[in-house]
Amino acid sequence: MPELPEVETVSRGLRIKIVGKKISSYQQFRKDLRWLIPPNIKEKIEGAIVLSIYRKGKFLLINFNVNYTLIIHLGMSGRLLVYDNSHSKKSSSQEIEMGVFHHTLLKLGKHDHVKIDFDDGSQLVFNDVRRFGAIDLSRTDRIENHKWLSKLGPEPLSNHFSSPILKDKIEQKKRFIKAAILDQNIVAGIGNIYACEALWEAKISPYKMCNNMNEQNFDDLVDALKIVLTKAINAGGSSLKDFKDTGGELGYFQNLFNVYSRENSYCKRKYCEGVVIRKKQSGRSTFFCSICQL
Repeated sequence: MPELPEVETVSRGLRIKIVGKKISSYQQFRKDLRWLIPPNIKEKIEGAIVLSIYRKGKFLLINFNVNYTLIIHLGMSGRLLVYDNSHSKKSSSQEIEMGVFHHTLLKLGKHDHVKIDFDDGSQLVFNDVRRFGAIDLSRTDRIENHKWLSKLGPEPLSNHFSSPILKDKIEQKKRFIKAAILDQNIVAGIGNIYACEALWEAKISPYKMCNNMNEQNFDDLVDALKIVLTKAINAGGSSLKDFKDTGGELGYFQNLFNVYSRENSYCKRKYCEGVVIRKKQSGRSTFFCSICQL
């Protein structure tokens, strides 16, 4: 499932490509994905101009000049791709910048569920093979009260997230630290990949209980989350199975993994002689070094 870095990558790519454009038509080819898609989107956003695009947790928000915001969750395999006929003849040397080049849409595939046409001829297509994604529409002035967004915890890369804030939220909880940072009500946007990577970076076991964390642990973990997420965003996210950016390109942070998906490999930490092990934790695979993560 795309996590914070992957959604941020998509957000930045779309920002370059469609902000300021006017919607000429909206089409959807099924009534639901994970949940029902609101049937009134077409009448609300056709003719509207895209004002801004941003991310909140794992959600992508496209804000229009008509006081409506489209909320999109990519689910397990959702992709947003921009096609532009006027750019179809770009040279290969122009098509290497991640998330910037365009494609020409020849025909819709069976997994293309929503298509937005802009007045300059470009198109935005939502493709979702597994249909675990979700789309909703909200009044922009009420967006903070939306059911998907209202209970989200602070953004981990914002000034609203710090070790004292995390400590205050979880220090009394009898809960594994990994489960705590995966809780979107505690901190928004963290998924399994980056939880594993950040805990390795901070030298903290995923099985450490929240109420056994000391102040140094909280400092190290918050620093590690910020470091890992920033590196992943700069790498365009991690491409495992389905994720691609808005130009159809793969991210490459998976090449920098220290523990995730590295079962039975030697720990990458200098002077550590441990081996990465994999265990099931709360129904998910957890990767960690049993020697240097205490």
